[in-house]
Amino acid sequence: MPVYSSLRIRKNDAGHIRAWKKRTAEKLLVLRAALDEHIADASGEDPSRRSGERDKRQWLRLATWNIREFDTPKYGGRLKESLYFIAEIISRFDIVALQEVREDLGSLKVLMEFLGQDEWGFIATDVTEGSSGNRERMVFVYQKKRVCFTSIAGEVVLDKSDVVTDSPSICFRDASGLKVEFPEGFSFSQPGGVSVVKSRGRTLLEHDLEIPLPEGTRVVLPKGSSLVLPRAAEVPVSSENGRVELDFSSHETWSKQALVRPPADALSGVGLQFARSPFLVTFQAGWLKFILCTVHIYYGKGREGLERRNEEIRKLTRFLSRRAQSEHDSDAENFFFVLGDFNIVGRQHVTWQSLHSNGFRVPEQLQRIPAGSNAARDKAYDQIAFWQPPVAPDPGATFIDVGNAGIFDYFRHVFRCGADDPDGEDERHYAEKTAEHRLSYKEWRTYQMSDHLPMWIELRTDFGTDYLSAVSASG
Repeated sequence: MPVYSSLRIRKNDAGHIRAWKKRTAEKLLVLRAALDEHIADASGEDPSRRSGERDKRQWLRLATWNIREFDTPKYGGRLKESLYFIAEIISRFDIVALQEVREDLGSLKVLMEFLGQDEWGFIATDVTEGSSGNRERMVFVYQKKRVCFTSIAGEVVLDKSDVVTDSPSICFRDASGLKVEFPEGFSFSQPGGVSVVKSRGRTLLEHDLEIPLPEGTRVVLPKGSSLVLPRAAEVPVSSENGRVELDFSSHETWSKQALVRPPADALSGVGLQFARSPFLVTFQAGWLKFILCTVHIYYGKGREGLERRNEEIRKLTRFLSRRAQSEHDSDAENFFFVLGDFNIVGRQHVTWQSLHSNGFRVPEQLQRIPAGSNAARDKAYDQIAFWQPPVAPDPGATFIDVGNAGIFDYFRHVFRCGADDPDGEDERHYAEKTAEHRLSYKEWRTYQMSDHLPMWIELRTDFGTDYLSAVSASG
């Protein structure tokens, strides 16, 4: 449980400090009761799996939570009570994957102090560089007595053949105008026309238009292009005193090995790694050995942004499925999970289908929860999925056994508004803060807690009875 010693009211506390401590304690009591009720009522087909009716030591609570810009100095940074509320929520789980942890770890370290550094630990990446990376870290926070870090951690790096592209293919352009010579008689027309939009009196293409080029098309390369002969290429040359001269009159003998490199500023759709590097870490809890990969998939805007988002999900599941199969081949009782903010639009969307490709699937217990994981409860951004081994486990072997699951909506209990705060007490209490930063209360509160809600599942960790039963049943 979190450490609340700093909330103790002392004789020399000023009146406003006493009032703050009293209100924070009252809100924490409300939050604790709500968490108790939420976990007890979490979905689960088997009534015996309700948290209060079974041995909790047999089950691990795994959660994911995108804590918005944790912690940004924007809008004054997080209040101390917000960090207490976040700590109370995290304390109800055994291991939590956090996304959007920023470069400055000050607030994370305060959070760990509230949780108790003797009982809790964390593993973090360095920040991801680049504009789309937002200098974010991926972090796992875990209870040391319940979960053991098994010494392997690393960021996912795609092979050159698997890199993500920000458009359907790699192209080049010439700033002075592309010079193309078509074969005689070639003409092009798009059957049925193309989608266009009007903007400031101009007619613009709404989507990329790709025109197949006929054989024999000639293109003048942009200024700054290079001819590249790869290492170990065999070419007819005369070499004296280190000088190499290509015989261009006999280019057929070397041209099949040659490459053309346009200048870097002429390239579009160049292969990319993930906007934010996924973080892969190995853990063990009881009998259960597992590998967790936490992600924050690229969001982007418009059609091209959605294409890149979907491609990141596809490339990730393809990479992880190969890794999961390799792990399964060497240790059939080591299981693969991917969790985090996938920016999935909805369960009928192509982004959801991409997550379910390559052998990964979201547990039924999570799929039965109708509302989304964002604060507005209308998007399926956050998910937890596991790779399903292709063959059933042997009798008595460890396997993925999912118990309860849930999404906890803390805004019904802290930083309330609307129907959850009928007398408007919370909104009035923070009116000065929201006025100071010229934000609506509903928006400002997401920078205190988050615009995402924590999602969690339970995993069985004790397979002793299964194992002993299999041994006793053997010949």
